[in-house]
Amino acid sequence: MEKNHLKNFNLKKEKAKLRSLADKLCYEIYLKPNCEICNKKAQQLHHFYPKSCYNHLRYCSENLISLCLGCHFRLTHQDKRLEDKIREKRGEKWYKKLSKMAQNRPKGSYLTTEWYEKQIKKLHKISSLKNFASD
Repeated sequence: MEKNHLKNFNLKKEKAKLRSLADKLCYEIYLKPNCEICNKKAQQLHHFYPKSCYNHLRYCSENLISLCLGCHFRLTHQDKRLEDKIREKRGEKWYKKLSKMAQNRPKGSYLTTEWYEKQIKKLHKISSLKNFASD
């Protein structure tokens, strides 16, 4: 019984480590210099569809919005006008595509260490392509 508990603890620790690495890569790749709402310096990546319900979109570029701290605070505290502003800026085509992606949640438990490793590989590939393009 104790071995199984230790195995679960180590697995949770490994997943947290992988998630942290993937989150860091995501910020490095997708955080734009300016807030998409007010044009101040962006410091946060906001998930249009929240990670808590749509974790499959956690590293999806279409779901990530670069925001300053003020706009992020207002948006996460239910200022729906900002959400409308994002939809207006990004367009209805973007919104429909993202909404469709949000509806296609994987069945069952998918947040495994393998899933995070796959996300990290994808992010590394995107990062190397981005760096190649900027050279």
